[in-house]
Amino acid sequence: MIKLSTRSTYGMRALVELALNSSHGPVSAAQIAQRQNLSVAYLEQLLHRLKRSGLVKSVRGPRGGFALARPAHRINMADVVRILEGNSALAEARQNGKRPVPSGAHSSSAVQIQRHGQRVAQAVWHCVHERLMESLHAVTLQDLWDSLRSQPGEPIEHRYVFHI
Repeated sequence: MIKLSTRSTYGMRALVELALNSSHGPVSAAQIAQRQNLSVAYLEQLLHRLKRSGLVKSVRGPRGGFALARPAHRINMADVVRILEGNSALAEARQNGKRPVPSGAHSSSAVQIQRHGQRVAQAVWHCVHERLMESLHAVTLQDLWDSLRSQPGEPIEHRYVFHI
């Protein structure tokens, strides 16, 4: 199983919180962090990256916070990963295929075999990365929101009803 980094998963979790709260206005980073049990400081960094990329917007003031900058069905998870990971995800996938040539491999035949193995591993990781990004591109924030809403239990919207 391929795991996404905490950066990407935290970003996705924050976006789901914003989608769930979209009809109630902006949500502070502290509220999202509390609901998702995340570090506020780290979450704020991620939200600012998402803001610079145009996925979220911020509202200042006492009732301020963050909100989605576009409809949930127009935000796909591949964009989230690309924004939060940059090119590091692809670079890491490619690095996974590169292994140093063992120091004991003195013959040119052993070096050629090792290099061939590296090329094969790089091709595998490149294909895996491409398929993963295609799959993430097909999943929208709306899909995640709908999936959460269809799960049994207390309606998710009840978390956002505030009685004063």
